Formats: sequence, structure tokens, C-alpha cells
Amino acid sequence: MRDKKCKSCGNMFTPDRPMMSTCSYECAIKYASTLQSNKKKKESNKLKKEFNENDRKYLLEIAQKTFNTYIRMRDGKVCISCGFKGDRRQFHAGHYKSQGGNSALRFNENNVHSQCSICNTHLSGNLAEYRKNLIEKIGLVKVEYLETTKNTKLWTVDELKDIIKTYKQKLRN
Repeated sequence: MRDKKCKSCGNMFTPDRPMMSTCSYECAIKYASTLQSNKKKKESNKLKKEFNENDRKYLLEIAQKTFNTYIRMRDGKVCISCGFKGDRRQFHAGHYKSQGGNSALRFNENNVHSQCSICNTHLSGNLAEYRKNLIEKIGLVKVEYLETTKNTKLWTVDELKDIIKTYKQKLRN
């Protein structure tokens, strides 16, 4: 029989039997335990994935990240509040009406626009300039709708899965 490479230690050996994959009894035990631990890891990852697919909090986080990425790609590196353009600042997906009391507007594309980190974080959204530029961008009627809407919404697992799917598709296009 031809020499084989041991699946455990990597040394070359001449097998005694055709199906032999390790060079010694010790390597066979090590290899078997490695296979068993890999099987347990796969099962654990499968259970974790199944849990995450139905975990509302996890899906909300993924949906928000996907949506924010889409907004930054849609608007580019231009701040809606101060008009800054360029690469020297970090850009966020800034909400005109905050998510806290207006969770129904969390994934509303008219409510979220690209905003530089200075305006969004340090100037608390720079809302006066945001409003002025938002009126130019989407119109007064839509801005007034955003300002008068005060709905809270508890997003369901199915809605979040749809949002993730929709915005991943929009990012690909």
C-alpha cells in the first residue's frame, strides 16, 4: 500500500489496512475527539442560528444596521444638516424624529438621511438646519407629516425579516 498522511499529526505512514487514516492508536483517539468536537460546534452554531432567526431584539439590531447602511449608500457622504461633503468625517444615518418616541418612523426613508458625526452626535442632530434642508429635499408636506406623527410600534419578527431582506436587496442594486 502507498504511504498516507496522518489526519491527526500530519506525518507520513504506511497503513496496515486500506481505510486507515491515522498512524497510531493515540492519533486515532485525537482525531476522533476532534471530529466529535467539530460536530458539537456545528450543532451549537445551528441552534444559535435558529434562535437568532426568531429573536426580535437581534433582528431589530440587524435590520437597523442594514437600513442605516442603505441610507448612507443612498445619500453618499453629504451631511443633510451642514452640507459637509468629503471623507474627513464619519457619516451616520441621522433620524430627523428620534427613534425613542417615534418607533413607527424608525425605518421611514423620509425620516433618515446621511449626516456627519459632528451634527448627529455633538450637535444633537442639528435639527434647525436639518429641517430647513429636509424641506428642500422632500417638501414641506412630508416634513409636517413626520413632525405630527407620534406612533410607537413594536416591530414583529416577520416585519423585521422583511425589512432586512428588502434593504439587503436595495444595497445589492
